[in-house]
Amino acid sequence: MADRSIEKEKLLNKLTDIHEQLEELECALEASFSELRKNLNKEEQEKLAVSKQKLSMLEIKLNKNLIGEEINRTPIVSQSLNLEMGY
Repeated sequence: MADRSIEKEKLLNKLTDIHEQLEELECALEASFSELRKNLNKEEQEKLAVSKQKLSMLEIKLNKNLIGEEINRTPIVSQSLNLEMGY
């Protein structure tokens, strides 16, 4: 009977040690994943910033092209109006 209680006590101690180690591991993993999550978020924000900058540059180029086309079209319209008025 005494052997059984000693065996149970040893088993309980081992299980307690395992539980404590698992708690430590959980804390370490949580810290590690937290840092990883922060790094991934930072990388994604940087990628979004680069994409935003590229889109802005494309919008600027597009606006310049549209303005240039309108400037080129304006004299043609004015000339045709002048010719019509002359007839």
